[in-house]
Amino acid sequence: MIFSKTYSTNQHFWHESQTIAFDELILSWNGLRPLTGKWTFWVSLQQDQWLKIAEWGPNFQRSFESKASLFQNHQDLITSQKLCTEFWVKVEGEELDKLHSMTVSVSDTRGYIQPNSKPLAKVHIKGILPQSQMVLNHHRHKELCSPTSATTALRYLTKDKSLCPLDFASKVHDDVFDIYGNWMLNIAECYNRSKIPCHVERLKDFETLHSYLLKNIPVVISMKGEIPGGAKPYDQGHLICITGYENNRVYCIDPAFQTNEITSVSYSIDDFLKAWGRRRGLSYIFT
Repeated sequence: MIFSKTYSTNQHFWHESQTIAFDELILSWNGLRPLTGKWTFWVSLQQDQWLKIAEWGPNFQRSFESKASLFQNHQDLITSQKLCTEFWVKVEGEELDKLHSMTVSVSDTRGYIQPNSKPLAKVHIKGILPQSQMVLNHHRHKELCSPTSATTALRYLTKDKSLCPLDFASKVHDDVFDIYGNWMLNIAECYNRSKIPCHVERLKDFETLHSYLLKNIPVVISMKGEIPGGAKPYDQGHLICITGYENNRVYCIDPAFQTNEITSVSYSIDDFLKAWGRRRGLSYIFT
């Protein structure tokens, strides 16, 4: 389930009660980076203590790891030891008029159903530029699947072919954990560059993903493990940009392939659902 909140300059707190029962929460925010100072994000579940989730500033971004009596946070995930129905979000900092909205995705991990597919119409989004992470001039290019896939989607959505995945990567690098794939930080930079509303969400089925494709909106998803036809086994998780569907095959730009020209690939729907299901439908959604 998704909850969204729009903020103005002096509104720093967000509270929701009587939600669906959940044991996982993922926070996303849409705003323009403050030019001075920083924004600090905090979360509390069931009126437990506040935990610091992230800091976002002009030239830095970081997430944290901490634990309260009921719940804990690690990088981009907030998880609870028991089911909750209430959350609080707090943001502090300068230039909060630039914070346009926040979104929370909550889910019950123990009751999660692996995404399954129904017969769906053919759809292909035309004009998406293929981009390999492997050709990027970066000593850690093998770790840049999220910045690359996010940039692939943004180039199409903004019609700005000059967007650079290396520049994007520099703005999503988590300074605490030394990673480039923090979902929360990637979404924050997506909005900062495009002003297109976006959030992290665990989709329940492929039909929902397909509905975005029908609107000519690509979807960046995370998958894990082996997938027949893939560049390699994705043991640590891997993000790709979904561009179409036809004849029980999912079409995408998979940046793990060695050159730009061969990143446009397709996977059987059954194999895709298994790989995507291992990440419980994790998706970057643009609206």
